[in-house]
Amino acid sequence: MEAIKDQRKWHWLDYFLFLMRTIWFAYNGNSIFISTIGSEKWILLLWASCSYILPHLFYRPGLIKFLYYIMTEVLLTGSLFIYLSSQHEIAVTYSFLLVPILTVAYACQVKPLIWLGPFLVVGTWASSLFINKDFFALFIDTIIFYGIGFCLGRTTIVITANKELIASIEEKNKHLEYYSKRIEELTIREERNRVSQDLHDTVGHIFTSVITSLDALPFLYQADKKEAEKSIKEISDLARNGLNDVRKTIHHMSPMNHQTLVESVQELIADFMKHTATDIKLNVEGEVIKVSERVKFVIIRCIQEGLTNAKRHGQSTFIKVNISFKQEELIILIEDNGNGCDELNFGFGLRSMKDRISALAGTVTFYSKLNNGMRITCSIPIAKEV
Repeated sequence: MEAIKDQRKWHWLDYFLFLMRTIWFAYNGNSIFISTIGSEKWILLLWASCSYILPHLFYRPGLIKFLYYIMTEVLLTGSLFIYLSSQHEIAVTYSFLLVPILTVAYACQVKPLIWLGPFLVVGTWASSLFINKDFFALFIDTIIFYGIGFCLGRTTIVITANKELIASIEEKNKHLEYYSKRIEELTIREERNRVSQDLHDTVGHIFTSVITSLDALPFLYQADKKEAEKSIKEISDLARNGLNDVRKTIHHMSPMNHQTLVESVQELIADFMKHTATDIKLNVEGEVIKVSERVKFVIIRCIQEGLTNAKRHGQSTFIKVNISFKQEELIILIEDNGNGCDELNFGFGLRSMKDRISALAGTVTFYSKLNNGMRITCSIPIAKEV
């Protein structure tokens, strides 16, 4: 029984019905008080007072227990009606039930009360058939008052549900604003990490090599001038390549262009082949689909790191890049014919590649064997990025 209760808050219509019920009971109570005499007058007055007060113990501001209210209303008001009907004309006493009928209809909005309300009302009307012949007019009054109460009840439920929905939406909007700020902060932090990774991959290695070579240059110049001149040219080429790498890094810091993933990869490969004289073959499998800018950026960076590693550390002359569009994932395969190694050393570049893929809930595997090149396989779930 405790489980059957209306969960809505007190509505202004509840106050209106409370006031209407008060006026109605006062009017009919006065009529009963005037038309009765003796001790019956005071018994009926006490009875009517209980039928008015006790139901509101379960239906008042701050507490709504419709089942208990209906039971109390039926027992007290119904028994008072039966007694009055047996002693007085039904035309007078039946009007005593009209507002309680309206209130019961207003309250009976949830199962099983929605079936209990009509049953009680029809039963009350049917009892009048044995007392008064004008049952058709009473039936019309019953239907009208029950219909008004039921419609008011449905209106209250809809209004309350709309208010709760609006409040829920406002609350969710606050959470979304908070999460939006958090995402913005995390995005800025991630962008800073990306920039540091890119600068490490481009500037750090080049500057370290240039500084080391310059430190050794005076000793080399004293020992062998021709070898020193050759070293100077190598340092110049290294610095020039470093400048190109910095330019590429700055280019990738700018907003992403409107190229597709395949077009961006083709441009990257063409630029790499032009400056390194490396043979690279690109193969695309499956139906090409549009991926988010974040996914595209990560893939471009991973391919760039794979090409750089293959040329710089593996001395590769041929690299194969394969992009496979599958139903639920995107697979990138980078293979080279470089030197390879039996034990991989995970430097900053490979760790950065792994971190970027992991951030997209993907996986990356590295396989290398001495004198047999290296193979990098990246798998990114597409569905999770939608």
